[in-house]
Amino acid sequence: MTICDVSNADLSEAMAKLKHLSEARAKGVLSLIEDLTELEALENAADLKAARDALSESEEPLSWEDVKAKLDAQFGFPQPTS
Repeated sequence: MTICDVSNADLSEAMAKLKHLSEARAKGVLSLIEDLTELEALENAADLKAARDALSESEEPLSWEDVKAKLDAQFGFPQPTS
């Protein structure tokens, strides 16, 4: 779940709980939320860069059979016999 996936009901409940915290503790919680939001954005940017890099280094697309065989071998699944 990402921060964007939080429902309005969950958000309302969280806000109500924050009201019962001391100001210092509430600021700490909000700081963590900001850090998580920033971390999520950094992870998304890194994933996008990795995907773009992978697309740019491939000269010719692999067939599904080749991809499946490589993944099966990587994760130890039995290889089909010809």
